[in-house]
Amino acid sequence: MGNAMNAPSRYSPGDPMDVVDVEILADLARIQMTLDPVPDGLVERSLFAITLAGLQAEVMELEYVRVPEMSVRGEAPPVEARTITFTAESLTVMITLSTRQDGRIRIDGWAAPAGELTVELHRPDGTVSTVADEDGRFVFDAVEPGAASLLLRAPDAVGHAVTTPIIEL
Repeated sequence: MGNAMNAPSRYSPGDPMDVVDVEILADLARIQMTLDPVPDGLVERSLFAITLAGLQAEVMELEYVRVPEMSVRGEAPPVEARTITFTAESLTVMITLSTRQDGRIRIDGWAAPAGELTVELHRPDGTVSTVADEDGRFVFDAVEPGAASLLLRAPDAVGHAVTTPIIEL
């Protein structure tokens, strides 16, 4: 009696896929999704990181400073502020993150050396931009919490661009 493992196969590697092959692949996909599902948001975060890497901008170094004091704007209740400084050979950027009452984040930023710059806020769901004034100051008033990165460049979009690492707002 011959062993079934030694029996000649009626299939060869070059054969086109058939219904049985499709069913086997579907079963494998279900098993994989049950035992080791893709973490929520992984695809979006990966595409976001790849997009930033593709910009070929100089990546700034992160210097995180937590401000323990509470800050107040006018009659509004106190909000916690976080200050983060990013440094690169050509530019330093400091941002302060303040949580608004509606849960969104206000980003106040300053670039040095001062000067007009285009500032892009890159998120997994898109990009928004503003312009830093001649003093290097810029604001994003109401940003949803989540992963983000800033890209700064001359307003004419020619020349050197600088980007921050991805941070969680």
